[in-house]
Amino acid sequence: MPLVDDVKERLNIVDVVSEYVPLDKLHTRTPEAPCPFHEERTPSFKLNTERDTWRCFGACNDGGDIFKFVMRIEDVNFRDALDSLCAKAGIERKRGDTGDVKKPNAPDTYSAAVHKVNSTAADYWDKQLWGETGTVAREYLESRGIDRTTAQRWGIGFAPPVSNSLLHYLKSMQTPYKTVESAGLLTKLEQGRLRDMFIDRITYALRDRQGNIVGFAGRAMGDSHAKYINTSETEHFHKSSVVYGLDKAADAISATGRAVIVEGYMDVIAAHAHGFKNVVGCMGTAVTAEQVGAISSILSSAQTSHREIVLCLDNDDAGKSATLSSLGNAMLSLGRAGNPNNNGTHQRGKSIQVRVATTVVSDDGSPKDPDEAIHHDPHAWQASIQSALEGYQFLVEYYSAEGRHDEVLTAVEPLLGDLPASTLSGKRRLEWMAARLAIESSTLEGMLVAIRARRGPLNNRYPTHVRTANTTQQQPVNGRVVDQYLPTEFELVACLVQEESALDYVISLNSAHFQSGELGEVVETRMRCSNLTEVSTCLAAHDELSTLYGRLLEHHIELPYNAGVDRKAAIMQVVSACVSQVKEAYLRRQARQLGGVLGDPDLEENEETKLLDIVKQTNRELGMMTAI
Repeated sequence: MPLVDDVKERLNIVDVVSEYVPLDKLHTRTPEAPCPFHEERTPSFKLNTERDTWRCFGACNDGGDIFKFVMRIEDVNFRDALDSLCAKAGIERKRGDTGDVKKPNAPDTYSAAVHKVNSTAADYWDKQLWGETGTVAREYLESRGIDRTTAQRWGIGFAPPVSNSLLHYLKSMQTPYKTVESAGLLTKLEQGRLRDMFIDRITYALRDRQGNIVGFAGRAMGDSHAKYINTSETEHFHKSSVVYGLDKAADAISATGRAVIVEGYMDVIAAHAHGFKNVVGCMGTAVTAEQVGAISSILSSAQTSHREIVLCLDNDDAGKSATLSSLGNAMLSLGRAGNPNNNGTHQRGKSIQVRVATTVVSDDGSPKDPDEAIHHDPHAWQASIQSALEGYQFLVEYYSAEGRHDEVLTAVEPLLGDLPASTLSGKRRLEWMAARLAIESSTLEGMLVAIRARRGPLNNRYPTHVRTANTTQQQPVNGRVVDQYLPTEFELVACLVQEESALDYVISLNSAHFQSGELGEVVETRMRCSNLTEVSTCLAAHDELSTLYGRLLEHHIELPYNAGVDRKAAIMQVVSACVSQVKEAYLRRQARQLGGVLGDPDLEENEETKLLDIVKQTNRELGMMTAI
């Protein structure tokens, strides 16, 4: 047996990685952890125990086997990694034994196969778009200013209105069925049969930073209940972490120190066509913390004196609500004053500012989305980016315009830095707010300090209402409420089964994060299912969970907004806040449990050392969360 195979026979991916990284979700096929190769707040580093591989779905977008991991984590060449793993496996390496490997630095072949099948699908849909079946789709694209050159540059195609046309084509190309399924190109019907995910839809290729196609979005051309759908969530595709156009915008973002985030695919394409190369898209939803993390990793290396993310979402009510959610998620990702370092404090001069731009409106006063605004007057659109408001200014203007003056300070406080203000910029922010709200600056500062004090170190999240939700629950018994469901956990899972898009915000969680095993099972079920209809079918047939599912569906979610404001965006605010609190509670439980184990007098020295490392990592994560 070749030496490399012998090593892999004795060591699996969990054995190796767990010596360097404290893993979560160990009881599943995909253990995870914050990536050890870059700073991040939500875990994007995942293992695949079936294939004995690892992959970072965040800024690294890298992966491989145990050898590739050791080469990266220890910064050594293949021979040294082989020596290290042989020692771990108890194998004596003979002189001259190279391990019998072809290409130790080759990319993960499984990922490469998925990228290849996606590329093949994109080529097939390109041919369909410019063939006879694509007439209607071409007319639509031409009406939006998309010609053939632009469509092919951005990977736009057309999935014809024929069931399984792509599947039959890929079979004719002798593509392994398992690879097609792994790429998320198929969807499961109620009868258990699989068919093409995209039928009668314009397709948009979704790429990672390196330009690999990781998934697709499809816009319906016919009568469909969903205008847009995406590739199914897979090991290789997580919609919440994909930034549309980042592969084409990365250089411009790094050069300018500014990233402009818009909503839709057409918004991004129009911006690039008019020379605005630093524009990317959040794919029609509120900007997620994972997307902010991917963008900030580029901005952090920019050689500019100022770094900023400008949110330029649609100018209608839904767009404004999405902007509110995006500001909250950006704060969760970046921290109170920018990017935190490892100990939870902030490095002066390294911060990334978040601003909000408002697009121009039509002559009749109706709002324009970025695509329309750019085509109407690109110079005016550029001016709106240049004059974008700081996040706290947007919130003051938004809540004041809504007449919700009592909510302004509570919403703004998490976006401010030190209180009381100790810097000139901090004092200027207070002066601006005081003038806008007609409050004395000293009075305003005192009110903000009081709000922060009431929140305390664990509660300074945006928004804050979730801490007071479900106050009628029974008193805790040994840390658990009598009916077995903690309020924040129950609130979060209720959002997950009541709102389809809530799944985008909980991708970093798993059942282990929940103190209630039943709620954790519901979360795992939701993650396995492609939509809420499928979730309903699965849980309704589960005797132990059907009653709980009914309660979750009937649960009244406490929203942070007044009546009349977009419910979906409001639920996203609740979800963002709950996710952070559930993670924090999990880390605290883990720290307590580890502390108890460390007190065991029979604990061996090497085991104690490993546990101490895990405790330190857990405390670092808690420090980063409570610093927000």
